[in-house]
Amino acid sequence: MRPKHLFLIRLPRVACILFILLFILAMIMYAGGTLNNPESIGYSFSKNFFSDLGKFTSENIISAIMFNLSLIICGLFFAVYFFYFTKLFNGNTLINILAKVGSFAGVIGSICFIGVGLTPHNLFLDLHIVFVNWAFRLFLITGIMLSIALYKDKRFENQYANGYLIFAILTFLYVLVLELAPDPKISDFALLFNVVSQKIIVFTFISSILYQTAGNSKLLANHSNE
Repeated sequence: MRPKHLFLIRLPRVACILFILLFILAMIMYAGGTLNNPESIGYSFSKNFFSDLGKFTSENIISAIMFNLSLIICGLFFAVYFFYFTKLFNGNTLINILAKVGSFAGVIGSICFIGVGLTPHNLFLDLHIVFVNWAFRLFLITGIMLSIALYKDKRFENQYANGYLIFAILTFLYVLVLELAPDPKISDFALLFNVVSQKIIVFTFISSILYQTAGNSKLLANHSNE
């Protein structure tokens, strides 16, 4: 198998599937507790942040290992994916420069995912928040740059540029949530708003990666001798 097929198609698909599977398993094994109700039982999709799964306590050790491991592995796989994505764009044209800037931001954003997995919020809250916030700020740059680059690059159908554009818009809105949304501690509604927003953007990210692998597959099939 050629490296581009492995790193631009197979590897990101494995990462997305792995994240979803480990998320489900970690959710099943989650001991319980939300930000506003530490005594709650089990994991609530609308009241628990993803990071709750990764908190290191004696009751939550299995969930924490699975979830944090998923972030570390997927962050590594996504970093490799975005690095290899730059290899589809050679030269110093505007398209290539935009694509490389967006992909580089994706590499650093993916490394931030690794940082999130290495800093459970109940042990390293401030550093954990830094990694989370910068991951999505960087992926906003990725979405903007790649949506423009793919729209101008005639090798890709416009639908793949539109996929990154939707991701960029939703990421921009989520960055606003991170900066301006009410503190989730003040009410159950504020917690719900923050948690659901996080779920939407994470699964949008996963969907955008899977969608782009289809575009990569078509491009590599059409340029199989490159």
